[in-house]
Amino acid sequence: MAQTIQIKRTTGTGKPTSVAQGELFYAYGSNGTYGKRLAIGNVSGGGNTPEIIGGSHFMDMLDHTPGDLTASSAVLTDSNSYINELKIKNQGGVKLYETTANGSSSTTIRSAAALAGDITYTLPAAPTNGYLLSTNGSGDLSWVAQGGTLTIAADSGSADQVALAGDTLTFEGTANEIETTVSNNKINIGFPTNVTISGNLTVSGTTTTVSSTTINVADSMLSLATSNNSSDAIDIGFYGLYDDSGSQDEYTGLFRDATDKKWRLFKDLQSEPSTTVNTSGTGYAIATLVAHIEDSSVSITGGSITGITDLAVADGGTGLSAAPKGSVLVANSANTLSALDGGGSNDGILLYTSSSDTISWSTTLDGGTYS
Repeated sequence: MAQTIQIKRTTGTGKPTSVAQGELFYAYGSNGTYGKRLAIGNVSGGGNTPEIIGGSHFMDMLDHTPGDLTASSAVLTDSNSYINELKIKNQGGVKLYETTANGSSSTTIRSAAALAGDITYTLPAAPTNGYLLSTNGSGDLSWVAQGGTLTIAADSGSADQVALAGDTLTFEGTANEIETTVSNNKINIGFPTNVTISGNLTVSGTTTTVSSTTINVADSMLSLATSNNSSDAIDIGFYGLYDDSGSQDEYTGLFRDATDKKWRLFKDLQSEPSTTVNTSGTGYAIATLVAHIEDSSVSITGGSITGITDLAVADGGTGLSAAPKGSVLVANSANTLSALDGGGSNDGILLYTSSSDTISWSTTLDGGTYS
C-alpha cells in the first residue's frame, strides 16, 4: 500500500509556529528569511531557529550555463574551472596576497574612481626580459624595449641622441648669461644676478626701468628720439627728479624744444615731462649753466651780461669797470686802455706828445690860450 510522507509547509516567508527537532518544513513565499527554502528543526528543539538545508531559492541560482556570469545567480565555473568574467563594483578591488609564511599583506588591483566609458586592457603575449608594458591608447598593451632615444636640437650645433635608459639630459647655462637649477622634478631657467650680453639687446616694450646706481656706456654718442624721423613734434633731452622741500617733486633737465629748435636748461618743473616739456607748467624756470663758452660768433639777444670781471682789450673789451664823465679812452705802448679825464670845468683840447708817446688834455695851443 502506497504511503504519502508530508512535511510542514507555509505559503508565507516565515517558519510555522512550532518546528520540532528533525522536523522538515518548506515556505512557498518569495524572499524573507525562509521564502523558497527547505528547513529542518534545530538539534536543540523547536524553540531554536530551524536550519535551512535547501529549496528553490538556491536551485534557481544554479540554473544557468556553467562558466557564464549570470545576474542574481551563483558563480559556476565550467568543466575547466573557467568563468567568462567577474565584476567588482564601487571601485572594489581584487586582492592578491603574499605567501602565508611571509605574512598577510596583499596587492589590490582596482578601477579608477571616474571613467568616461568602458575600457578593456588586453595583455600582450609572453613577456620579454627588460621590456616595459606600453599601450597604443586603445587598451591594447604590448612589451617595448626600455629607454629608446630622444633627439634634441638647438638653434646651433648638431642634433644629438639621448638614450632614455642611461643618459642624463643636462640643461647647462652659460656664465653671466643663463643659469639653471633643478629641484622636485622641475628645471628652472633664468638670468643670474649678474648678466653679460655679448651681442645686441633689443627691447620693444613701451617702458624700460633700470634700477642700477651706476650705468657705464662705452658708446660715445647717445641716440635719442629715434622714431622722430617723420616729423619734429617731440622734445629731445633728459631730465631728473629731485625734492628740495620735502613735500614737492620737481624736475630739472636739458632739452631741445621742438617748437623753436632751441636747447633749454630748466628746473623746478612740478609735472614730469613726457614727449614734451611744458614750459608753462607750474614751477618751470630757467636753470643756471656754469661753463666756459667758446665760439667764433656769439650772439646775446634780449638781455644783458652781468656778474663778470672787466672784459680785456684782447677779448674786445676796455678792461675798465667805469669811465669818468667827459673822458676818452686812450691806449699806451702796452696796448692798455685807460680813461683820460676831460679836465673838469675848463675847456681843453686833446694833444698827442710824440716825445713821450702820450695823449693829454691841454688848455694852451702854440703858446696862446685856447677858447
